[in-house]
Amino acid sequence: MYRRIKNHLRMNVASLGLASRVVASFILVFGLMGSVGLYLMKRSLLPTFETIDRKAAYDAAKRVLSGIDEQLVSLSVLNHDWAYWDEMYEHLLKPNQKFQVSNIGPAAMATSNLNAVMLMNLKGEVIGFGARALSNERTPQMRDILGILLGRWQGEAQHIPVTKCGLSWVLERPASICWTGVVHSDGSHPPSGTVVMVRELEPDSLKNIAANAGIDFKLDAPGEVKGRSSEKESSLQMAKFQYLPALELTLISQDTVIDIHSTLPGLNGRSFARVDMRIERQWMVQAEKLLTDMMMQWAVVAFVSGFMLISVIQRWLVRPVARLRTDLASLGESKRWDSVLKYDRPDEIGELTKGINALLLVLHEQVRKLESVSRTDALTGIANRRKLDERMTLELSRLARHAVPLSLLLIDVDHFKRYNDTYGHPEGDAALRKVAAVLASCSRQQDLAARFGGEEFAVLLPNTDESGARSVAEKIMQGMSALNIPHAQSPTSPRLSVSIGGTTWLEIQSGGAETLISQADKALYVAKRDGRMRASFYNG
Repeated sequence: MYRRIKNHLRMNVASLGLASRVVASFILVFGLMGSVGLYLMKRSLLPTFETIDRKAAYDAAKRVLSGIDEQLVSLSVLNHDWAYWDEMYEHLLKPNQKFQVSNIGPAAMATSNLNAVMLMNLKGEVIGFGARALSNERTPQMRDILGILLGRWQGEAQHIPVTKCGLSWVLERPASICWTGVVHSDGSHPPSGTVVMVRELEPDSLKNIAANAGIDFKLDAPGEVKGRSSEKESSLQMAKFQYLPALELTLISQDTVIDIHSTLPGLNGRSFARVDMRIERQWMVQAEKLLTDMMMQWAVVAFVSGFMLISVIQRWLVRPVARLRTDLASLGESKRWDSVLKYDRPDEIGELTKGINALLLVLHEQVRKLESVSRTDALTGIANRRKLDERMTLELSRLARHAVPLSLLLIDVDHFKRYNDTYGHPEGDAALRKVAAVLASCSRQQDLAARFGGEEFAVLLPNTDESGARSVAEKIMQGMSALNIPHAQSPTSPRLSVSIGGTTWLEIQSGGAETLISQADKALYVAKRDGRMRASFYNG
């Protein structure tokens, strides 16, 4: 049977003309070459796109975890401010019913973004408690918060002026919890107790984090997590955030998506929740599509081009593909997404290059936007602390090389806590945006106005001596006066005002940026001590 089939095929081939046999041989050889070439390209290109997709997944997960960490940071700033509030200090020593009702009573809690506030004296007794309903319409009780914290506080002193924060479930809802020992603002008195704050990770907040990160995610309680395994499972280590520790990411690669999982620790040291994230594999999908398109084009070219393509295939296909592979590998290592692959050819390689360049352009634009967002304060639209730190490092490096003065102003909105309590947080946010606009209008092109944190701002003034810095401070005070924002509860002024602390360096000093900020902060303290609504400069 086998011999009969072999003889039949031989007779059929022999019956073909020379041209037909050449074409048939070419199609066979070219088909094999095309198959081998596409296999090599897939083996070379897909790992590069796999690396890019994994990097995109890592960055997206980092933005999600950073957003959760920022929830803790935001609460810690507010908790720290209350702990250094002199009226709070006196209240814990000698409870004041009016103070308690005004700040943590039902009306005050209803307008706050906190879900619980608990005040404890040095004996460990709860002398004040206020609460607001969670998103599941359940209101935390004092025993709920104490039940979470008592296990955490075992074996440690809780009345210390250091803000500590963590995550926990409160009545089946995820929440941030912070506590700080309450001290007098001048630092000359021992602690008088502890203030504890609880804020839910509300669904809207989690949606905003997802929107800013560009990735969907959800929090699963430890009991809801089911074990999963995959042949394409891998792990990456995420660096430590301000409150979240170094975390391990588990990546599970699928055909069109990458699932990312990470376990968040809670206050008690055990697992708080697992973060489940999913990101589309845009690069891998595009790569597969490009390879599929190339396979179809190659098949058409095989039948149209004929025998002549054999003599030029090495020059026009293999070498450019090898060069493209090398350039893509180099691009993947350097992460220079603004690069352009230069292959000005009217063929498949040229089309592939255009497609890759188009993808690179999209990726570069997205990275640029993300970098811009990461350096801009979301509320006020001016630079954030990260951008300020980067610029300060640059200017200090320049000061070390050239003897040009460098000044820094720290601006604090006077009695902003009272403003928020009186007019509400939406009006408080609007006021902060107006303050930021004043700082921007008083800054030159080379200056940098930034939100330092909470109601505190900073203006970095390169090539500006103390006289120039005082002039800028005066312009800011005048700008604030021109805003004429009413502040009925301010003991300093009937209008919203600011206090300013400044410092000027004529040469680099030890300690760098930390020392520069510390000097401006000391000057700011003097301005507050002397009655606020004024500017003070560090004099050593």
